[in-house]
Amino acid sequence: MTKMSLVKAFIDKSYKDSLLMELANEKIIHIKQNRPENLSKKKEQEKENQIKEIHKHEQEIDIFQNNLLELFKKLNLGSLDFQKLNIEKEKREIFIVRDFYELIHHLNEELNFYMNRVNELERYIMKATIELDNINLINMAYKFLSNFNLNRATLKYLNNLDLKVYSTFSKNISSLKELLQSQELPSVYQYEKISKDRIVFFIIFPKILKNDIKERMNIVHAEEIPILKKYINQDIINLERIKKETNYLSKTLGKYQNELERLRNENILKFAALNEVIENLKEYNWAENQFIEVSPKKLMIEFFIPSAYLKKIKFDLDNKYQSKIILDAQIIKKEEPKPIILKEQKNKIVSFQSEKEDSKTNHKDLRKDTPTMVKHNKIIKPFETLTRMYGVPSYSEIDPTPLLFITFPLLFGIMFGDLGHGLVLIIAGLIGGIFIKKHNSIRNISWIIFYCGIWACLFGLLYGEFFGYEQILGFHLEPIPIYIPFMGWIQLYHPLTNVLTIFKLTILIGVFHINLGWIIQFFNLLIQKKKYKAFTETIMKILFLDFGIFLVFAYGLDLDIWLSEPYPILLPIIPALLLILFKPVGKLIRISYMQKESYGSLIGEGSIDTFETLLSVPSNVLSYIRLLALALAHISLMIAIKAMSEIIGGEGILVQILITVGLIFGNIIVILLEGVIVFLNTLRLHFYEFFFKFFQGTGIDYNPFILEENFSNIIFNPEMIKDVISEEIEKEIETQKAKEIINEAKIYISKKYLK
Repeated sequence: MTKMSLVKAFIDKSYKDSLLMELANEKIIHIKQNRPENLSKKKEQEKENQIKEIHKHEQEIDIFQNNLLELFKKLNLGSLDFQKLNIEKEKREIFIVRDFYELIHHLNEELNFYMNRVNELERYIMKATIELDNINLINMAYKFLSNFNLNRATLKYLNNLDLKVYSTFSKNISSLKELLQSQELPSVYQYEKISKDRIVFFIIFPKILKNDIKERMNIVHAEEIPILKKYINQDIINLERIKKETNYLSKTLGKYQNELERLRNENILKFAALNEVIENLKEYNWAENQFIEVSPKKLMIEFFIPSAYLKKIKFDLDNKYQSKIILDAQIIKKEEPKPIILKEQKNKIVSFQSEKEDSKTNHKDLRKDTPTMVKHNKIIKPFETLTRMYGVPSYSEIDPTPLLFITFPLLFGIMFGDLGHGLVLIIAGLIGGIFIKKHNSIRNISWIIFYCGIWACLFGLLYGEFFGYEQILGFHLEPIPIYIPFMGWIQLYHPLTNVLTIFKLTILIGVFHINLGWIIQFFNLLIQKKKYKAFTETIMKILFLDFGIFLVFAYGLDLDIWLSEPYPILLPIIPALLLILFKPVGKLIRISYMQKESYGSLIGEGSIDTFETLLSVPSNVLSYIRLLALALAHISLMIAIKAMSEIIGGEGILVQILITVGLIFGNIIVILLEGVIVFLNTLRLHFYEFFFKFFQGTGIDYNPFILEENFSNIIFNPEMIKDVISEEIEKEIETQKAKEIINEAKIYISKKYLK
């Protein structure tokens, strides 16, 4: 586990944003959280103001992000589009601003510009789409009318009659017929299907029935198609003109759509940069609020870094900010720190230790806030997923992940011992580990299954099991003897007829596993400089367990033998009694971390600890009997499936196919069902019987403050203050550029549309 250092940085207020960007660029800085509740009561108002300011910025960022997502939705953009981009460092979008507020203002201006442009194009596209739909409907309707020689001449003969053209859904044909065939409504009508679900029809009726017709058309939701004289010549319908207008509207719509596509493609880097910046701002806003005001012009921020990089970080920050920054660094030790009292002597501040005045100090145990940085190689790393399911290792305790790499597949293999099933797990684990890239947790579980499959194959050889059979392609699996302490050379072949041997083996494995947990706790206490507690508590518990198991294995469960000479029952009793006595002895010999407790409380604490050990150890050991139970259950299921397949009688290819399918299906059920059960039980043995002995899991995950820089680069320059003359010159230049752009637009429009 990497040793960490705490750095306090005091910086001028105007350089706050610049410092945060510098810390982000280092990519190894874990910023310590400044909790507002830790402020004194005198600063309650400051605390409220700080919380309000945090929420204000969060709201601004959320509003901006929602608007940005709306823009991306309009442009049909997503994260996958950005992932495909491969931008060189020199081509990234650069944002040079004075502070956080100017950055937000600049981003909003950028977003509003593109949003207004996209909204404008959407309005044009919507308008052109509606007009094109209308002209297409008119085109189909007028083609239908041309079959009846409709022209201006024929329309003149309709003196007291009226002609109306409509369109409605095909499902309304029957209702339409009923409405128009009424004797109260003399009329002539014709209809034609123009698409899969729509029809067009015309009606000729007396003008005095105009209102009646209108009401009946509303019933069938008919849409009137106007008869426009510009499309009707004296002797024919001018379909050519309709076609030209259709082509013109199609080109106009295509032009708007192309412009929207061009806007999307030409500015995709800008959009990727905006998306990246807003994601960074969430992290940045949190980090910005971890500053503590120490004076009207000074701020302080605390952060953790690996001690190996301490000199480099100090050099980088001192070199860039020089007199504008003050750094105070402290290496965090694994052991519990001693209280420190500050005393003034000859105008200097010196420190000395005092336990009596500990309550008057501001002494803190920095280990509780120190993040845990753990590095594992690619083989062990997948098992971090299991460790993190229980908790993050604290700064002062050993990370159990490397041990899980051995013990987890081992216990799994004992319960799931089958060479064939192990090979299936190996193949499944390889497929998941190699081809699943996006989901780290699923990929890690796949690799864990791969390692579990290896141990399942090993115990499958020891059990003599291959998909429930004792042979592989005609080769018989022979018994393999193994040497076990206290048991000698044993064979695990045929587990159902060898239950007692496997029972003893599972008990010894449980004892070893529990001992391993206490051994890790022993080293945890040594790291924390608690040697007395390591030897008087952890070692006594190990001796109590081991002597107890030795008593059972050597003398059986006969109480008469236990109580006879040489009194073997004393083997576990003596460590249990010492577990009680060593606590008050520790106070007597002035062990520092026991001085605050009274003799009575120490004796009571030792008694309770011993009583809990007496109760928990037997139940912990017996819990490992599940190794035997599930191993036997696994083998029994395979025997049952094999027996069911043998029930099927007869000969022939179909019978053999049926038996093969049954065996395959049965093995799949066993692998899935039994595999999940065994995995969960292996997890339980580690969480409750193993981790509980030494692992608290209350640490803080090492989370470096990093701002992504794939598409953007934010530069905070607090000294970027322009004089009045420079601002006026820039305004003149911008005004001149705007005039030139307007003139070019006028020339283009006049050439394009005013010919």
